[in-house]
Amino acid sequence: MKKLFTLCFLLVSLLSLAQSTTVGFRYDLRPVVTVNGQTLLNPWAGGLNAAQYSTIRLNNDTRDDLVVFDRTTRKITTFVAIDNPTGSGIAWQHAPQYELRFPAVYNWMLLVDYDKDGRKDLFTHGSGSMRVFRNESANNQVTFQLVADPLNTEGFSSRLPLYVSASDIPAITDYDDDGDIDILTFDPTGNQIAYQQNMSMERTRKPNLDFKRVGGSCWGRFQKEFCNDFKFGIQCDTEPGGGGLTDPKPPGSVPGARPLHTGNTVTILNADGKKDMLFGFVSCANLARLRSNGPNNDKAAYVAFDSLFPEQNPVLFPAFPAAFLEDVDGDGLTDLLASPNVDINENQAFDFRASSWFYKNVGTNQKSNFRLVRKDFLQNDMLDLGERAAPALADLDGDGDADMVVGYAGIQSGSEYRAGLWYFENRGTTQNPAFVLSSTDYLDVAKTLNLSNIVPSFVDIDNNGSVDLLLTGNGARGVEMRVLVNASPKGTAAQYNLARATIWPTPSLMQLSDLPTVADIDRDGKPDLLISKSNGTILHYRNAGTAQTPTFQLQNQRFGGFTDDGSAYVGVRSLVVTDVNGDQKNELITANGDGRVRIYRFPEGTDAASLSQPLTLLDSLPAIGLPGISLIAAAADLDGDQLPDLMLGSQAGGLRYLKNVSEKIVITASPEEPVSPWAFPNPTDRYLTVRPPYDGQVDVLSLSGQVVLSAQAVQANRETQFDLANLPDGTYLLRLTSQNRPAQNQKIVVWK
Repeated sequence: MKKLFTLCFLLVSLLSLAQSTTVGFRYDLRPVVTVNGQTLLNPWAGGLNAAQYSTIRLNNDTRDDLVVFDRTTRKITTFVAIDNPTGSGIAWQHAPQYELRFPAVYNWMLLVDYDKDGRKDLFTHGSGSMRVFRNESANNQVTFQLVADPLNTEGFSSRLPLYVSASDIPAITDYDDDGDIDILTFDPTGNQIAYQQNMSMERTRKPNLDFKRVGGSCWGRFQKEFCNDFKFGIQCDTEPGGGGLTDPKPPGSVPGARPLHTGNTVTILNADGKKDMLFGFVSCANLARLRSNGPNNDKAAYVAFDSLFPEQNPVLFPAFPAAFLEDVDGDGLTDLLASPNVDINENQAFDFRASSWFYKNVGTNQKSNFRLVRKDFLQNDMLDLGERAAPALADLDGDGDADMVVGYAGIQSGSEYRAGLWYFENRGTTQNPAFVLSSTDYLDVAKTLNLSNIVPSFVDIDNNGSVDLLLTGNGARGVEMRVLVNASPKGTAAQYNLARATIWPTPSLMQLSDLPTVADIDRDGKPDLLISKSNGTILHYRNAGTAQTPTFQLQNQRFGGFTDDGSAYVGVRSLVVTDVNGDQKNELITANGDGRVRIYRFPEGTDAASLSQPLTLLDSLPAIGLPGISLIAAAADLDGDQLPDLMLGSQAGGLRYLKNVSEKIVITASPEEPVSPWAFPNPTDRYLTVRPPYDGQVDVLSLSGQVVLSAQAVQANRETQFDLANLPDGTYLLRLTSQNRPAQNQKIVVWK
C-alpha cells in the first residue's frame, strides 16, 4: 500500500505548498572551525590558489569590500569589510551572496571605475582582447551590464580589438592623469608594451572607453627579453597607431621566426609623481620594478630596473608573479598583494596553502614602502589545504555527531609529492557543529603511503552497521583503492588500521582522476560501485560477490544516461548517494568538474532494465552558483534536522558548506491514491505532455509558490500539451487540483 507524504515544514521558502516536494541547498557560514587554537573567521570560503584582488562597494556601508578572482578555478569570492573582531582595523568576512551577481570571468579580472560615477566597473578577458561590464548597482543590488565585447582601439583605418593575451594581466589606470583610464598591455610579441591612451577627455570631456595606441611600437623606450634582462634607450618610429624598432632585429632574434607571446603581468606604481612599473614574467620567479624617468604620457622613458621587489622580503614564486595595489587593511594607504598568475600547479612547484602575499604600505601613497605581513592573506582565516580538498563525514569518535576527514592533492617534500588526511573532530552538538583540527596526518597516511590526490569516503562496506573507510589515491602504478575495515561496533569510536588495509583491484576502465563511489545501487544488501569518469560518464559495477568479499562486474558504461561531453573540465567529478529529503529513497548528487551540482532521482525498479534508464533531474541548484571546480562532495546530517547537509571540496583546496533546505517528507501510514509521474518528458526544453489520473485543472508554479502558467482544464488519462517556451530554465511545480480530491504535485525541470 502506498504511503501518504505529509509535509512537516518548508525550509526553502516562507510560503508552504501543500503536498509539494522541493530539494535544495544553500550556503551556511555558521559551523565553527578551530585550527591551532584560532577560530577561523571564514572557514568555508573555499580556498585560494592564484588570486587576483580588487576592491569594490558591495553593500551600503561606507567601506570598500573585496573581490578575489582565482585564475585556477575561475571562481569569484566576495568579502565585506567588518570591524576586526580580534583587534583594530578591519577584517574580511566571506559574503557568498554577492558572488552570483558577477558575470562569468576567465583568466583575469580587474575592477576599475572607467566612467567616474563612483562605481567600479569590471574588466576581464575576451577573445584576443577584453570585455567590459559597467557597474549599474543600485539599492544594495550588485549588477553589471556588458558594454564592450571586445573592447576596441583606434587602428590605422578602423577600430580593432584592443589586444590582450589570454595569459597576461594588463594595467588599467589613468596613466597620463587626465581623468580617464588608460591601458598598458604587452603587444603580441610579448616584448614591448602597447600604451593605449584613452582619448575620451580630449574628445568629449567625459570619461569613457575611447582608446588609441600612441607612443609607437616601443613605448617606454625599453624592451623586455628575459627575467632580468631589459634593454633601455630603444629608439623607434613613433607614428600614431604603430611604428617599429629602429633595430628591427633585437639581440637573439631568429630571422623569419614567429614571435612567441608567453605571458606577462603589469602593474603601475606611483613613485613621487612618476609611474614605475611592476612586471612579472611567466617563466620568472621574481617581480621586477622598472623605474620611469617620465613623463607620464606617450613620451615616457623607463631607464633602469630592480630585479627584486620589494627590497626587503621580495616577491618570489616558482613562476609568474602578479602584483595588485589595493588598501586591504583600511588605513587609507594602498598595499601590495602578490600571487602567482598560473592556471595549474605545474610540476607541483607551488605551495597553494600560502600563495596570497600581503605587504603593508608603511609609507605614503606618493612614496610607498611595502613590508611583508603574511604569505597567506585571507587563507589564514579559511580552511585551505592547498589543492583538491576532498571531504568525508562520519561519526568517528562515537559521540553521535559527524566528524570530518579531508584529503588533498599533496605537499612537495624533497623529491616526493605526498597527500594525507586532516582530521577534524566535531566537538559541538548534533544541532550546532564545531570542528576542531585534531591531526594533519590522520592514520599516518602521508607518512606511510606514497600517494597524491587522496580522496576518502565512509561507507558500511561489510554491512555490519559501522562505517568503513575507502581511500582512493594516485600512486606510481595509477589509481589505488584501499579499504580500511572498522574494527569497532556501531556507535563506538572507529578503529582503522592502515597496515591491514585491503587493496581493491582497480577496474580496467578506471583511470587517473576517476573517482569511485560505493553504494547499494540495486538494493540487494551488497555494496556496488559507481565510478565517475572525467569525460562525464558513470560506470556501474554490480557486486556479484558478498558484502565482505565483493566481486565487481561491469554492468553499464553509461549509467544514468550520462554521456561523454568531451571535456574533463565539465564532466562529473564525484558522486554522493543519499536520501536528500527523508522519503526513504536515495537520490544521486553529482558534483561536476565545472562546479555545477545537480540532484537526480534513481529509477523505481532495481532490475537491469530499470537501472539502465536515464536518471531524472530533480534540481540543478542554480541558487548556489559555482562553488569551485573539480568538486568533491560528501553528505551527512550536521544540524540535527535529519536531512543530509553537503560539504564540497574544490580545486582551490578549501571547502564550502551547504545546508540542506529540502522540504522534509514525513511518512505516515495513511493510504493515498497512486502518484506515479503523469507529465513528460521531464526535463523538457519546451513542450510538456500531461496525462493526469483524474479530471481537474493543472497550473504551473515556481518553487516559491507563484503561479507562472495559469490553470488549464485536463481530462483523466487523456494527453494535454503545455507550451513552456516563455519560462526560463529552472525547476517548477506542476499542480493538479480537483474537487473532493487531494492536490497532486509533480516537479518538472525546464532545461533548454
